Amino acid sequence: ETALSWLGSTKSDAEEGLVDVDSKHESIFAPRYRMQIAGGILLSCAQQLSGINAVFYYSGEIFSDAGISDPRVGTLIIDFINIWPAFFTGVLSNCFGTRAMIIWGLSGMFVMAVLMTVAFIVDISALSIVFTALYVIIFGVTVGPLCWVMTAAIFPDSIRASASALCIGINWLCNLIVGVGYPYVSDAFGDYAYVPFVVFLAFFYLLSLKLIPETSNKSAEEILAEYDARREH
Repeated sequence: ETALSWLGSTKSDAEEGLVDVDSKHESIFAPRYRMQIAGGILLSCAQQLSGINAVFYYSGEIFSDAGISDPRVGTLIIDFINIWPAFFTGVLSNCFGTRAMIIWGLSGMFVMAVLMTVAFIVDISALSIVFTALYVIIFGVTVGPLCWVMTAAIFPDSIRASASALCIGINWLCNLIVGVGYPYVSDAFGDYAYVPFVVFLAFFYLLSLKLIPETSNKSAEEILAEYDARREH
């Protein structure tokens, strides 16, 4: 306070400045922000435990099981169909809303994961490839990019940096779990290897309905007020 006063501020200005500094160092675990933190962690886990990186990391093996002998072909297909959908994300989210896009994405990936499993079981290679491609496209236009948009939007300025860092760390941890664990899951479950991801997608879909608000065209204050209202109910 003395330092602020020495710089030419009045005592009232100095006290106001100290209050403002303190408000910018709120705990991310404060009761008011628990639902936002839960929502951010949910999105971070959903993006990875949807099973998308099992496709990216092991596309050669997946397409080999579907009848494509050259693993490079499968990798090329996955990389190509993962790139171009993101160009439409901004337009679609502006039209339909970020929350709606994420929820549609989770439900669409759930359906595709079920159909992929069925195609693997009945051993129809063409359908396996089609459903895997649709699964990646849905991810690329919804859950993939929009989870980061939503994660940044749901946190107020006072905790955004630390809360986002926590979510990013959890995201990478889930990435590691999928990358290391999927081969063992594949060996254990065979054609049913995507069933755990089906369960995760259903779980994340239901939680998203509760924890994720619509953030499109809303200020940080409006989003915080909506969380306050949800918490009271």
